[in-house]
Amino acid sequence: MGLREYVIRRSIYMFLLIVAVVCFNFFLFRLPTFVLGVSPVDLMISEELRRNLTREALQELYLRFGLVPDPDIFDWIYMFWRYLVNMFTGNFGRSFVSQQPVVDEIMERLPNTLLLMGTSSILSIILGIWAGVKVAAEPGSTKDVTAVTVALFIYALPIFWLGMLLLMVFAFYLPNLTNGLIAFPLGGTIDYQLWVAAKDDPLGALWVALNIIHHLILPMVALGVGGYGGYFLYMRNNLIDVMTEDYILTARAKGLDENQVLYKHGLKNALLPMVTIIAMTFGFLINGATLTETVFNWHGLGRYIFDSLFVLDYPVVQAIFMIIAITAVLANFVADLLYGVLDPRIKYG
Repeated sequence: MGLREYVIRRSIYMFLLIVAVVCFNFFLFRLPTFVLGVSPVDLMISEELRRNLTREALQELYLRFGLVPDPDIFDWIYMFWRYLVNMFTGNFGRSFVSQQPVVDEIMERLPNTLLLMGTSSILSIILGIWAGVKVAAEPGSTKDVTAVTVALFIYALPIFWLGMLLLMVFAFYLPNLTNGLIAFPLGGTIDYQLWVAAKDDPLGALWVALNIIHHLILPMVALGVGGYGGYFLYMRNNLIDVMTEDYILTARAKGLDENQVLYKHGLKNALLPMVTIIAMTFGFLINGATLTETVFNWHGLGRYIFDSLFVLDYPVVQAIFMIIAITAVLANFVADLLYGVLDPRIKYG
């Protein structure tokens, strides 16, 4: 089977998988209602308040969130149909807490998450691949052993602990030692006072951008350093395995320079397995930001997931889960296509 047929086949599989995820998403977050008969409205209002509400007011509360009190099988079918229509049209309902459309809440926070996860991922990928290539050229050396030990230590560090350590050092102790000369924010995405003042300043956009970068540095370093260890170990191990292949020995026998052998023949093939790792990283950008955004109080989707879980805001969690799942499926699809582009030797069957 050629690449074209493979793309069509994978596209069909991807569509079916997305449909399965959509269906799973519906039943997963309605399981308490389906099994225990407990609806989100029951969690939102107390028993005393329920007794004081009229039947019409209670019915209106259910309808506002697209629910049906004491649903039967036909009600479940109707709710499932409405859910499918809304999901494929980008209508994720309203938040139980803010009463605002979930899609508006997500779009407000999405740029912040993409900024944080994008910059930290690029940082960790570049550093991990660069360091992995450098030590793979001398396996077993002191430099290699030291780098692997450091990478394993970093890889094992909990991200939330690393974030709190950075906050303690660079946002608390260092400002006190330098009398505020070197200081980083304790949290947040931007200083509210500066954001308000920047509206009337011709250079307001510049000050806002610089202030966001100032807030971004610590969480970006925490995520970047946390991801570095994995990329380094993958790159190093892949390259060491590739450097033992027969075509590498042939290249050396031809008298090619060792750098040519390493970068032209070895690195190109060692990067192929990294495609999947990198694609999956970008597929789970939102998911990976939860702990970091919570520690640094970053106004993004990761913090939004945490807050929504804490108050049982199911429409929000359901919508973000759907976004994460579809993004992961698309990332896998792109990774499969890139394999065929990067290595024509790969046959699809």
